[in-house]
Amino acid sequence: MADENPINIKEIVNARFQNPKFVYDGKRVQPIYERKSYDYSSALIYQAHLPCLPVVKYPQFNLSSQILNMQSPDECSPLEAVTSRFVHMSINKIRSPINSIIWNPDGRRLLSGSCSGEITMWNGFSFNFDTIVQAHESPIRSMVWSPSSSFLITSDNLGIIKYWNPSMSNIQIIEAHKEGVKDLCFCYNDEKFCSASDDSTIKVWDSVSAKCERTLSGHNWDVRKAQWHRTKALIASGGKDNLLKLWDPRENQCLTTFHYHKNTILSLKFYRDNYLLSGGKDQVIKMLDLRTMKEVFTYKNHNKDVTAISTHPFNDLFVTGNNEGMIYFWDIFNEMPIATSDNKHDNTIWSLDFHPAGHVLASGSADFMVKFWIRPRPANHQIGDEADQSMENFAYDNDVIPGL
Repeated sequence: MADENPINIKEIVNARFQNPKFVYDGKRVQPIYERKSYDYSSALIYQAHLPCLPVVKYPQFNLSSQILNMQSPDECSPLEAVTSRFVHMSINKIRSPINSIIWNPDGRRLLSGSCSGEITMWNGFSFNFDTIVQAHESPIRSMVWSPSSSFLITSDNLGIIKYWNPSMSNIQIIEAHKEGVKDLCFCYNDEKFCSASDDSTIKVWDSVSAKCERTLSGHNWDVRKAQWHRTKALIASGGKDNLLKLWDPRENQCLTTFHYHKNTILSLKFYRDNYLLSGGKDQVIKMLDLRTMKEVFTYKNHNKDVTAISTHPFNDLFVTGNNEGMIYFWDIFNEMPIATSDNKHDNTIWSLDFHPAGHVLASGSADFMVKFWIRPRPANHQIGDEADQSMENFAYDNDVIPGL
């Protein structure tokens, strides 16, 4: 007896092509989305070889003067180098606060370290997920590349420091401190680095032998930050005792102590060769001149705790993040911020880092997100949002938008 309801292969095939979201077994097909890429190399090539590119196809948008020939960050003013425009948000499948972020030296990937102990790698052009590594068993607190870019070191809340090669294979483990290691920083070469810990000490390490050479004791509480000057034998540190200290890594004694802050120091960064920036829970940023050993400027227009500081790789520009999720852009000796981010995080910003080319800023926050920021296009100010959206939809070769 023939089957009363024979399978009609033709109807199944037609139905599948009429509704491509579903396959025959009922599973939904993941839709394909266009992902724009912000490529810094194309803008540099255009600027170097086509300085007077004529406008041919899209004269109403004046593409050559607005995007293709935008000045690179190392040639423009601080105001033009501001990366305040939000372009992308990246988040792990397993959500966890982001404590530290750092760009690869070649700018091809961004690494983010989370409270779950994972290091996530994000594409440096399209900002999508690359891969993930379970690096530590406790929250990652700091990550830094060696000056030669030959290896990476990371630290966690258990006082462990780990070495990683560029392919993210673990090559060394050090039980460095009895409590969490909050900050790491190399000297001018790969030979030595320092670590700041909640055990109130700063340790100077030999990178080759992985042995502690010196322990710097003088803080009365947790040391949150320790930064090694990029050319001098000088370490700056700050922590919960509100003290800013300068150390000679060859000696065990503190060189000098500053009582500039009234609360915990949460962020510290050398600014060029002669200045030191510090910020904390007293909601101010102090600038110290290393030549005179005196405070030369105070930035007071933060209304929340200053939790992160990053300096531009080429320009006289630095950025700060606070526990409200806002990013502020500052020019040297200007008491008012020259710009603020056009978007914000939902929680404290713990880490900020500029792309090596200076055209993209990344921020990591306790709201589980890594956000990417670029320079506003001239169309944002000259043509309007509608034209700017049309420019964003303009398809270059391989859908690449010049990112500088």
